[in-house]
Amino acid sequence: MAKNSINLLQKDLIPKQALVTLPRVAMLWSVVFVFMLSWAFLSDYQATQLDVKQQELYRIKANQDNLLAQLKDKLKANQADSIVIEELAMLKHILRNKNVLLNELSDPTHTSVAGFASAMTELSAMHHKDISLQHVNITNQDLTFAGLARSPDAVPAWLAKFETSKFLSGKSFINFSLNENEQNLTEFLVSSKKNSGDANE
Repeated sequence: MAKNSINLLQKDLIPKQALVTLPRVAMLWSVVFVFMLSWAFLSDYQATQLDVKQQELYRIKANQDNLLAQLKDKLKANQADSIVIEELAMLKHILRNKNVLLNELSDPTHTSVAGFASAMTELSAMHHKDISLQHVNITNQDLTFAGLARSPDAVPAWLAKFETSKFLSGKSFINFSLNENEQNLTEFLVSSKKNSGDANE
């Protein structure tokens, strides 16, 4: 079938649409303007919030400085209670004496290995809150205890617990001394040995 018409409009003759046009440029600038305006408002809001927080921190710091000054004044005005000082001294003695006791008990030249665990268990069970041992010597023949007590009455009360002890039941005391030191604490020394019945066996 023959063609009766010819298309003289070629693709090359069609004008290409421009990428950058005035409406597009105007829209782009509008978007940029809105973005910059929003960013400016946001920055201003954040700056205002930061300023409020800074003022609040300054106020808190001022209050804390005032409180610190008041506490320092109270600290200077207050004097330590004599009972607290005595308790602190006693606790220091107890801590130091526990270290000494640990060294004494772990020294094989001062203790006997046989029965050591049971002796330590019984001594721990007979612990007295007002007694602080400084020296313990355990041998096959006798025992020696030396330490500090809050009051002279605490030592007999502590020794009375030995009556129920299996490890110490065969011992009798031969030396007993009490002395008051400069800290108003009682220094005591107690020595024991096997009773006469055990010694003759």
